[in-house]
Amino acid sequence: MNLASVHQDDGTGTVRATVAITDAWIPRLTQKITDYRDKETRGGNPQNAPLITNIEGIRHAALLSIFVGDRSRLPPPNESIWWEIWIRRDTREEFTELARRAELNVSSTTLTFPDREILLVEGTMDTLSRIFVNSLMMTEVRLALDTPSAFINMRNDEQVEWSDEAAQRLLPPDPMVRSSVLILDSGVNRSHPLIAPYLDPKHWDAWHPAWGPDDMARYEGHGTAMAGLALHGDLEGFLKATTHMQHNHVLESVKILPPAGANPKHLYGRITQDAVLQMEAINPEHWRVTCLAVTAIDDAKGGRPTAWSAAIDQLASGADDEPQRLIVVSAGNSQPTTKDVLGNYLDFADLSQVHSPAQAWNALTVGAYTERTNVVDARYAHWSLVAPFGDLSPTSSTSQSWHEQWPIKPDVVLEGGNLIANAAMAAHAPHSDVRLLTTDFDLPTAQFREFGDTSAAAALASQMAARLASANPHYWPETVRGMLVHSADWTDAMKGHRVHPPLSGNRLLLRRYGYGVPNLDRALQSASNDLTMVIQDSLRPFKFEDGRTKTNQMNIHRFPWSSLDLTALEGIEMELRVTLSYFIEPNPSERGFIQRFRYASHGLRFAVKGPLETEETFKARIQHESLPDEGAGIRDAGNEYWELGPKLRTSGSLHSDRWRGDIASLQRCESILIYPVSGWWREKRGGTPEYWDRDARYSLMVSLRAPETDIDIYTPIATALTVPVEIEN
Repeated sequence: MNLASVHQDDGTGTVRATVAITDAWIPRLTQKITDYRDKETRGGNPQNAPLITNIEGIRHAALLSIFVGDRSRLPPPNESIWWEIWIRRDTREEFTELARRAELNVSSTTLTFPDREILLVEGTMDTLSRIFVNSLMMTEVRLALDTPSAFINMRNDEQVEWSDEAAQRLLPPDPMVRSSVLILDSGVNRSHPLIAPYLDPKHWDAWHPAWGPDDMARYEGHGTAMAGLALHGDLEGFLKATTHMQHNHVLESVKILPPAGANPKHLYGRITQDAVLQMEAINPEHWRVTCLAVTAIDDAKGGRPTAWSAAIDQLASGADDEPQRLIVVSAGNSQPTTKDVLGNYLDFADLSQVHSPAQAWNALTVGAYTERTNVVDARYAHWSLVAPFGDLSPTSSTSQSWHEQWPIKPDVVLEGGNLIANAAMAAHAPHSDVRLLTTDFDLPTAQFREFGDTSAAAALASQMAARLASANPHYWPETVRGMLVHSADWTDAMKGHRVHPPLSGNRLLLRRYGYGVPNLDRALQSASNDLTMVIQDSLRPFKFEDGRTKTNQMNIHRFPWSSLDLTALEGIEMELRVTLSYFIEPNPSERGFIQRFRYASHGLRFAVKGPLETEETFKARIQHESLPDEGAGIRDAGNEYWELGPKLRTSGSLHSDRWRGDIASLQRCESILIYPVSGWWREKRGGTPEYWDRDARYSLMVSLRAPETDIDIYTPIATALTVPVEIEN
């Protein structure tokens, strides 16, 4: 036996020792348990009863040996609460898998230090004790009582001390940084010490010269709050850390909201376009993510384009030889009443449409979900949380009521905070315990503020996109948008709303949550059991022949694993994830709402060769589906393998789906085809050049994953990727 740790209770003087047994002791302990089951003492009691009946106590004692804090505040062993779990560095994936199997909730919020990672975990002491005694990952356990309220409730002079200390650890950006987030909002207070190093005065502007670039009380410092999240993410983690921080992206700001009055409605699109072009002229070298969280609540019209959303599409598309651009737009906030949140708040959300311009096909539209379910303010002990862990944030909007011809929106969801409600008082409210922490604009009053809703979610998505672009500067805007969707998944809470039949159940999830919560780690790099290929390519969709416009080109990409010996994976369920991202040119006339006069310049689709198809029958099937009336009868080989299928995944200009099956069936699939479908490029005459004589570029992401195993599929397949992927026209 070994002495693992010793703790002395300062109040009683009691000394507690934790002893770890060696492997040699395990058979002896096992025998004692067997004897307890099978043998009795002379008195008729089970043998070793004093030891075995206290095993749960032993587990608890083991966990308490690494508990840091006031033990008097510990809950009963079977009560579920939030814990702060410190684990050894680089064991997060293993711990998360154990926690999932034990049905614990693990927040996506983490802190990383040289030797430790800190996770927030919801569960009971009983469950955590069992994990602890069966693994060597956990090093400390604390009650997760800290929330943004701790900083919000400080006096301003205390906040200044925390802000200044953090500012000293904030290293200036590398002069070679070429990635940025452009905030289009109410301006930014550049004098905030946690913003100033990353917002160059030359990149701080206003659409109208008379407005000035600073933030304003009229908008409650909305732009400065957005800037803090777009740079740091939730600020609480950085404030509590002790290490230095250097970001790989910077901020830019163009104020688009006036100090008085309101912008004319017909100028919304023009102002947005002008503001982006304005910053591009000032700072032309950057890989820029534009973040817009200003929306119009009554203009979405069931998903139909508006002048503003069409302006976003045009700006992103690269039309007229302009560059393509990534634009992140918040889905817009609903305004639930107390009655709405005390009932099924999701019913209200499903009737609350995504706001304009977030219906833009080319935008990355961001809704809000929440993991904020820890209210520690004793004054609100009798209030309840509106949203459960991992579900839609109470103020997020959806596209449930939209027609299928309009895009799936939001595309993804990110943290937007929660609400609390009190039925007896017929009241509901936000609370800083369940919101995010960011920078305040009014520094004589406060350094920090709470923030949330779809604005916060859009800022977090912009930060993710900028980090991804910084790590992969060769990625196109279409690729970064696609990779965030490609890495996303629905939480367990979201999947719990899936109803039967599967088609309608998956539609509900898509129109409410988009493709789910993006995982930046997965978007940044492949894991040993998760390999991702990224293809950036183009094709010419149409040609003019025999007096009419016809479908012209298809690209086929062959899977490099189709010829490999993967017998080691036999019997293991594999997951193939495919995401296709491209930008369309908009045609926002009212005629574009009907089939003949389409809104989109063109459409692209992907199809994977069925496991029982020959390549000839595969191509013949796709040639049929790419006819002008392809929307009337979309089909796909091996439909039983796909999670969504072609009827659900083909709205808009971003398509993603999962295929699940065994490795033998997957290898027989062999290839994926990218092909065009009709748009106004095919039907409209008189462009210069002719509209049919244009190329359409796209980003294709394909992942192969073994979700339930740690077998290394990355190395053999990555080796095969040294052979170029064949592309056929």
